[in-house]
Amino acid sequence: MKDYERGKGLSDDNGLNVMMVMENDPISFEEAVKSEKWRNAMMKGMESIEKNMTWELTDLSKGVNPIGVKWIFKTNFKETGAIDKFKARLVAKGYVQQYGVDYT
Repeated sequence: MKDYERGKGLSDDNGLNVMMVMENDPISFEEAVKSEKWRNAMMKGMESIEKNMTWELTDLSKGVNPIGVKWIFKTNFKETGAIDKFKARLVAKGYVQQYGVDYT
């Protein structure tokens, strides 16, 4: 893994070694919201959800347990090691549902 972090063996067109910068991705919303780049990534994620009509907010029926959500943050890199983009995804925590209780 150390070779990957240092970019050993990678080179640009001039044959110079490329140093890869490792970003520390946030692990919580509270951490990410402090950074403008991650707030922008979250806004793009929400815009994508709205554009694609991925989710629909509804009122819960009586006795139905809501599904929580969680933000996942990932820095995407180009082949050269340069940062390509900061990606934030809002994902449902469907693993908390129980068959026969929350769905059939």
